[in-house]
Amino acid sequence: MQFKFSKNEKLVSKALFDALFTEGMMLKAFPFSLKYMDAETPEGIERQVAMVVPKRGLKRAVDRNRTKRQMRELYRLHKHKIKGPTQSQVWSIRYLGNRLNNYAFLEKAFLELIDTYNKVYSNEE
Repeated sequence: MQFKFSKNEKLVSKALFDALFTEGMMLKAFPFSLKYMDAETPEGIERQVAMVVPKRGLKRAVDRNRTKRQMRELYRLHKHKIKGPTQSQVWSIRYLGNRLNNYAFLEKAFLELIDTYNKVYSNEE
């Protein structure tokens, strides 16, 4: 299994991003929230993901960038645990905290978020 987070997996379309925030469904597992919806993505890509760390929570750009780097790493290492939908999706993972946290705390919360998504997704089918 290859643990990559390729360029095609990054959500960069402004139209999809705006649609996600108006029509998407939301889940929370502190310090993360997940917005997701079904949408067209490039061929062979299950989901496109955006990592969001607001300036309101972490004022310093260095801290925001570090947190985004940690979030990308968490997604890259644990995306195989996400139960794949039959249709492609777009995701936005948002950091809700207002301070830096260690990687172990973030990993535990991210796995909890994935478990919550898997439970919700299995109930939708």
